[in-house]
Amino acid sequence: MAPSPRPSSASSPDTDAEVPLAAPRASGESVGAPRVPDENAAPRVPDENAAPRAPGESGGAPHGARGRRRRRALIAALVVVALIGAAVAAVLVLGPPALRRRIIAEARARGVALDPGVIDVDLRSIRLRDGRFSLLGVRGVSGTVARATIELRGLSPARIATEGVELTLVGTDALEDLPAWVAQYGPRAAALPLTTGRLRLGLRDRDGGPEVLVLADGALERRAAAPVEGAAAPPGTPRPEIGVLKQARVLVAGKEIARTDIAWSLGAASIALGFGGEDLVSAPLRAELRPRPSPSASIELAPTPLSAVGALLGVDVGASTMIVAGTLELRLADGADRTALSEAPLEGPIALTVKGFTLPHPRELDGLLFGNTTTVKADASISADRQRVALSGVEVAAGALKLKGTGTVERSGADAAIAMDLSGSIPCSLLAGSAAMSHLTGAVGLLARDLVSRALAGSVAVQVHVDARASRLTAARVTPSAILRCKLRF
Repeated sequence: MAPSPRPSSASSPDTDAEVPLAAPRASGESVGAPRVPDENAAPRVPDENAAPRAPGESGGAPHGARGRRRRRALIAALVVVALIGAAVAAVLVLGPPALRRRIIAEARARGVALDPGVIDVDLRSIRLRDGRFSLLGVRGVSGTVARATIELRGLSPARIATEGVELTLVGTDALEDLPAWVAQYGPRAAALPLTTGRLRLGLRDRDGGPEVLVLADGALERRAAAPVEGAAAPPGTPRPEIGVLKQARVLVAGKEIARTDIAWSLGAASIALGFGGEDLVSAPLRAELRPRPSPSASIELAPTPLSAVGALLGVDVGASTMIVAGTLELRLADGADRTALSEAPLEGPIALTVKGFTLPHPRELDGLLFGNTTTVKADASISADRQRVALSGVEVAAGALKLKGTGTVERSGADAAIAMDLSGSIPCSLLAGSAAMSHLTGAVGLLARDLVSRALAGSVAVQVHVDARASRLTAARVTPSAILRCKLRF
């Protein structure tokens, strides 16, 4: 009888049973702690066709999936860093040409033709060095900026801080064009906060000529403008640009005459400057240019102690207690070409009031020069080269004394020579009455005045010649003379 075959080792009770290999886990099955056998579960039948695992190979691999997730996160982070690095490299290496075009376009949209100069970039700001600029549509205005920092909000400019700005104005044509520039570009330009340190503004009569007026080393502060008021302002008129140039040095023909605050206002219809105050209302000396429809300007001096005016203008007035006030209106002279405003002759009236001053006179004229106020009126004609002012129709009034005549003001650098020839007549009766009252008092004086007033006829011709320099008004020479033409009444 043939021997019976030997049972397989998998089912032989005489041999140690082999532990079956773990079956693959279904998708989504946990790879956590080993499962506890379920007594009610059917026994697992080993898969005889399954390939054996290599020694030491893990079945659940709980740490493998976590490692794969870590590797994917690391790869993603490296990609992000690479992209940021590429963007920064593009800005720093390839960006300046594009940035230059963007900066030029942004400036032009605000009415400024800009050459940015050297551009330095970081992620928060753009810095410019040695730039040049001009204003679109404004003749005779150009400037340079040593440094400018443009703070960014995203990719848009949020604030500009400049340092070392030099601005040059050639002729008064520049002043004529500025209001139109403000009307067109002012609102957008004002929307971007701007601070300027060490501003220098120079005014020249003509291209290549010497600087007539310089405002130097001032810090420019822009301020919020009040709403436009007045019947002349049409609806929708933009608010003027206003501010102050703090503690600017004022130089005339190269000579420093003062250091003061200068308020300014640029509107759609006028340009105004106020010397000696942080706003136009408080400034004692104010100037306003109105270019349309025909160019005109006005200068106003509010009632101010002469000592303060002298300090503002660099004029020696001594320890004067006089109070001065006045106005000057200027317009194009008849026949002047308005297209060449910087070379056109100007003309206009002058009015001046001085309290605490009367013309030098002998005691006998006290009765005529009553009060302490002298008024001066004249018509001024300013030459095209701005070197000479001719005064016609001069009227000087002090009490009952009224003189008329002509005069000239000749500019010499920061100084000026003043000459006037005045003449008038005083009735002999008034002159005699004044003389009587100066020597006699009370009822006797009144009686003497009445007697001589009735006894004398004719007049006294009075002539006064004045020579002075603007820088030393207290040293002015006033030379009076008189010609008697009196006769007795019969």
